[in-house]
Amino acid sequence: MSASVTALESPSAQSRATRHAAGLRRLAAALAVLAVLEACGILLLSALGDEQFQVGAELATVGFLASVVLFPVVGALIVQRRPETRVAWLMMAIGLGFGLALLAFGYGATGLASRTPRPGAVETLMLAQLLFVPVPSTGITLLMLLFPSDRFLSRRWRLVAVAGVVGAITYALGTLILPGPIDRESFPAVENPFGLSGLGDLAELLIRAGNTTVVASIALGATSLVVRYRRADAVEAAQIRWIALVAGLAAIALPIAALQLDVGSDLAFGIGLVVLACLPIAIGFAITRYRLYEIDRLINRALVYGALTAILAGVFTAGIGLAQRLFIAVTRETSDAAIVITTLVVATLYAPLRKRLEAIVDRAFKYDDRLFGAYRDEVKRILSIVEPSRAAERLATEAVRELGARGVAIVDAEDRPTATAGEWPLPAVIRLPIRGAAPSMTALLAGPRADGQPHDPRSVAELEEVVGLVAAAVHLSDDRS
Repeated sequence: MSASVTALESPSAQSRATRHAAGLRRLAAALAVLAVLEACGILLLSALGDEQFQVGAELATVGFLASVVLFPVVGALIVQRRPETRVAWLMMAIGLGFGLALLAFGYGATGLASRTPRPGAVETLMLAQLLFVPVPSTGITLLMLLFPSDRFLSRRWRLVAVAGVVGAITYALGTLILPGPIDRESFPAVENPFGLSGLGDLAELLIRAGNTTVVASIALGATSLVVRYRRADAVEAAQIRWIALVAGLAAIALPIAALQLDVGSDLAFGIGLVVLACLPIAIGFAITRYRLYEIDRLINRALVYGALTAILAGVFTAGIGLAQRLFIAVTRETSDAAIVITTLVVATLYAPLRKRLEAIVDRAFKYDDRLFGAYRDEVKRILSIVEPSRAAERLATEAVRELGARGVAIVDAEDRPTATAGEWPLPAVIRLPIRGAAPSMTALLAGPRADGQPHDPRSVAELEEVVGLVAAAVHLSDDRS
């Protein structure tokens, strides 16, 4: 932070904020590694060969495995740039929740199938049942309510988040006390150890009420995206379109699954999970193409190599299976040569496939300036920077978003606000001079953070740089006019 910044925060508070941010980054990286370990554990449990837990090409298992890895990894990448971004932490929670649910189910299923049942096998099966519906339903609702600004549209929309959480808890409570088998289809002989025999009707009521509330919260979460889209500028609207494409499909499939219909619920659940697994990819596209959170290059490479790994893993698995069948058909025996041949094929495909994916991703992330609509949006963005009144409004809006401040004001020489964003008036804890821009733009005042934490010195320094660039752009525009 330069000497031109007047902040009411002490150096010790700023130092604590810096250490806190570094700790969050390390925690996010550790959680991403934990998610990968969860996926490895799921595959290891599947390798035990129990028919109740086979990780194959089914929609649900593919969706779970992809979600377990993609959500935390993309979330951890965002945290490296914006440590306190709620969207990123929510993404990591979704992925880790998926992983825990699948690990619990795998441990319980394989534990009950062994000659000597493993300790806690029944309880972990019950834990899996409690997580399968609440994790995707609550997670997708909160993502739709927070993306891309990381804040609710207003305080009223927080009630939707509360309703989603309450619905998930209600469903989990009903599932916990429901007497009878844990899973009537997969484990009809395994009784729920926590079931209460006299409260079966109440448990069914809680499950239905929880499902209904979850469905309503998902629908309202989708509505918030529509409302936010109608109010958004060109860049934010483009970001919302990416997540709306995925969330809209998931918002159709998951409620059908949550209603537990006799026909179609399993298929809808599988489709919903696969679509949900694409959500971090959609967020990655929004980040990369429209510079949300400013880590575009990092996410770009993560998408390329993530897709490359998935494709090569699929080729490797399918190749081994096909080669083994050919060997069995010819020699009636399996052969290690199938692995060797498939490995050579995958190694040969690596370089050209990587180049092809990079070309596709890089081409997809460029603005399409051949259309008048894109050109019009570009002109509007330029005007929002060089025309004084629009520049002041845009600068205040961006400052509130990036600092997480409760409010920001652009003031004239007499400290009278000419543009505000968020709540104002507020006690100013940051003052950045805007030199040479326009009489109506002499300083930027920022209030305290909405979460009560000290402002991140790095964010303030970046804002100061942006203020200088905006001042130069406005001054240059006035000189030419």
